[in-house]
Amino acid sequence: MSMQTRTLDTMPALAPLYARAAAQAGRDALSRRSRPAELPGTRLVVGDHGIGEDALRRWREGVGPVDPDALPSVLVHTQVFGVAMELMADPEFPLPLPGMVHLTNAVTHRRPVAAGRPLTVTAEAVGLVPHHAGTAVDLLVQVREADAADEAAPAWEGVSRYLARGVHVSPLRPERAARDEWTAPVPTAQWTLGGGAGRSYARVSGDWNPIHLSGPTAKAFGQRGAIAHGMLLAARMLQRREPAEAGFRWEIGFEAPVVLPARVAVRYAEEAGGVTRVTGWDPRRGRRHFTGSMSPIGG
Repeated sequence: MSMQTRTLDTMPALAPLYARAAAQAGRDALSRRSRPAELPGTRLVVGDHGIGEDALRRWREGVGPVDPDALPSVLVHTQVFGVAMELMADPEFPLPLPGMVHLTNAVTHRRPVAAGRPLTVTAEAVGLVPHHAGTAVDLLVQVREADAADEAAPAWEGVSRYLARGVHVSPLRPERAARDEWTAPVPTAQWTLGGGAGRSYARVSGDWNPIHLSGPTAKAFGQRGAIAHGMLLAARMLQRREPAEAGFRWEIGFEAPVVLPARVAVRYAEEAGGVTRVTGWDPRRGRRHFTGSMSPIGG
């Protein structure tokens, strides 16, 4: 399948995309319209995108400190992921956007990304993945300095995987993987997330997915209650641990939602080669919420 490139004038805002996608999902339900079974062969590009002072202010108020010359990796994600959401909000995208659940992230952060510097951001959907609970999609976002050489590797690139529960576009139905035996270790940190943490982080990131906002809106999409954004957990995982000069990779995989309000027990374990393994769990039930890692490039 050939890839068509489409250029956008500005970075799409997430809230209007959710509204548009929700309206489309309602129309689809009424008309019983079937979505395509394949990914669109489209690459979206936003040029001359700058991360402005408003984004930094919201991050400081809702998450933590910011160095304008070397932005936190998750802050970069929040300011560029709108182009990937534009792909998912398209009526011809095979999976409906409302209610999608975040499964994993893998980011390579090669060079510092500075506030106010013109950036070129590209996004494309790179794979549909059959899942026992539905279908997942992998979305690749790449960020380059606008004046970087064409052959230069992206300063920041990430692959995010999202699950559409109950939507099966392939006849393959993988079995649910057996849960491995796991005993909670001694924590090295504990996070406290209030009942409004989803709304607070939505103001920071622009991600107003209803599963994060309130109990009623989350239950409408099959959750037990409002759940923490995956990227909020990633931001907390990386906080004060990112190298200022970048040059690192990080990953996070989500197992059980963090239903708000919540306390999350966390363990950071240092390994050879500068690798740090991170685990977060429910200290009351002993159930893992996520596992993650941070490592230097080449480590």
